[in-house]
Amino acid sequence: MSKRALSNAEISAFCQQIAMVIDAGLPTYYGISILMDDAPDDETKELLSRIYKPMESGGTLHSALEGTGVFPKYMVHMVELGEQTGRLEEVLKSLTVYYEREASIRSCIKSAVTYPLIMTVMMLAVIVVLIAKVLPVFSQIYEELGSELTGTARVLMNISTVLDKYLIVFVLIFVVLLAVALLLYFSGLTRVLFQGKGISLSIAASRFANCMYLALASGLDTDQGLELAYELVDNPYMQAKINKCREHIRHGESFSNALLLSGIFSRTYSSMITIGYKTGSMDEVMEKVGNAYENEVEERLNRFISVLEPTLVIILSLFIGLILISFLLPLLGIMSSIG
Repeated sequence: MSKRALSNAEISAFCQQIAMVIDAGLPTYYGISILMDDAPDDETKELLSRIYKPMESGGTLHSALEGTGVFPKYMVHMVELGEQTGRLEEVLKSLTVYYEREASIRSCIKSAVTYPLIMTVMMLAVIVVLIAKVLPVFSQIYEELGSELTGTARVLMNISTVLDKYLIVFVLIFVVLLAVALLLYFSGLTRVLFQGKGISLSIAASRFANCMYLALASGLDTDQGLELAYELVDNPYMQAKINKCREHIRHGESFSNALLLSGIFSRTYSSMITIGYKTGSMDEVMEKVGNAYENEVEERLNRFISVLEPTLVIILSLFIGLILISFLLPLLGIMSSIG
């Protein structure tokens, strides 16, 4: 019985399918049975069966989801709220959009980390091959011509000798460092270290706006939305700002002004929320703000990748150029003197 936590894309697809079942006027448990019959694999069928059985006996959807242990607490809580208020379809549609955005953000982050890592490994591999295997060929040519290496060429040749002698040791050290880096990344420690930086704060602001949109669209007030957002954001810097916002509201500030004073949103977005508050369209404005922050994160990550790629290429080109200049120019001088 699998206890694997579902991905954001899987949760989004599940919410969308259940919302379609409700929109078609079918009982929720009957819709689960239909999905179970059409399950693409045994693991999915087993999971849907664990949801269907308690619902067939009269249980609620949120209790069945909670019993599986693979759905996030936030989703379960929002489904419970939708069942209690009779707005389950709207909640599920909002959850569909929310987890689609979460999947998109995670995909952008993964691309921003994976691509530079591959480029860096390839660049280091090329440099190691040049130093360990190519430079000794030039050294042998110089010896046959009765000349000695000097300056930068001599330094590079000494590095080549050491690297060639202890190549296995260097490879093992590199593999260990790479494993440690991957462990830190997947353990979430690197995410914790950068939570106060620009991109992390933008991601947290996007999640906050999406959470508030979902809460307001589901019939919650701003206080309840802030409480849910505090639990969902998972960023201590943003959580501190949410607490400041709640404190300002307790002292009589309006919601939009409290957002501005706490530094959650910029003045532009706070002004948009003020207009939404006055016109009764807070949920729509929050949705737009969430989209804006998500686009900002995506643009910054794409900009980072677009800058990093040519930077790595330039570094590799300069290194290769240094080798060629250090070895070929003196070699050409020797050949011309011989000629």
